[in-house]
Amino acid sequence: MKTYSMKEVSQKIKVPPGTIKRWEKELDGLLDIPRSKQGARLFTETEIQLLIEMKEMHGKKVNKEVIRKSFGNKLHQEPDSNTSKQETSLQILSEQISPVPPDETTIKNVDNFLSVLDRYKQNFFHEMKEEIRSVVRTEVLAEVKKEIKNGALTTVKTLSDSIYKSNANTKSEFEGLSNKVEQTVEHTANSLKFLSKSISKVSLETTKEISNLSRQIAETSEELAQYVDVTNSEIYNLTEALSKDHEYFIEEREQYRHEIRQREVAFQNMLSGFRDAAVSKGKKWWKFWY
Repeated sequence: MKTYSMKEVSQKIKVPPGTIKRWEKELDGLLDIPRSKQGARLFTETEIQLLIEMKEMHGKKVNKEVIRKSFGNKLHQEPDSNTSKQETSLQILSEQISPVPPDETTIKNVDNFLSVLDRYKQNFFHEMKEEIRSVVRTEVLAEVKKEIKNGALTTVKTLSDSIYKSNANTKSEFEGLSNKVEQTVEHTANSLKFLSKSISKVSLETTKEISNLSRQIAETSEELAQYVDVTNSEIYNLTEALSKDHEYFIEEREQYRHEIRQREVAFQNMLSGFRDAAVSKGKKWWKFWY
């Protein structure tokens, strides 16, 4: 029996794959599409015909419950019709087989027929198995619903007892937690008192140390101020002394320059006197002094 993939069926009946999957969920328990080893859906002509009918019903705006009920009735009737169809097909196939001489062609045809018959038998058993599984599933679900409905009161009582026990356990746990919190708070209060005393003691000691340090800084500042005053006085005296020395050196330098100029003038006068004397006496040595 030929099978089709989801894509091929979607193109054939012109319905999106998502819609086909949704219809399969709506007919859960009634429309059981076979799967491959990889989990892909494999559609036969039977499933395709059902999908076409479902498409027509949806096109007519038929209610989902009505569609499900209609398909349920139809699928329950199909095993008998399928059986009759298969018997008719087998009868036709058997009538078409006529005695022929046992040659190679006949043997090959017989092998092909047996192979086709075997595949047909497997497909038939598979369809019957799926139909039986669907019917059994529906019956099991109905029985489970009845059991749940009958045992609802017992279930509620059990749940109530569980909730009561849970509340009791929660209350005891809450009381234990409350006691632990009180103990923790008391321990924390004692720790805070001890810490406060320690901080007060350390603060007093720190205050004393700061006071001593301030006094030392004040004394050091006074000593430093005195040292600065003395240093400034010494610098002032040194500056005055340097200024006086500078003035003295300037005066002394001016005196030296004056004396040098006077000596130079005297020397020039002396040379002029010698030259004049030499000229008056007719001497020629005076020319070397020019």
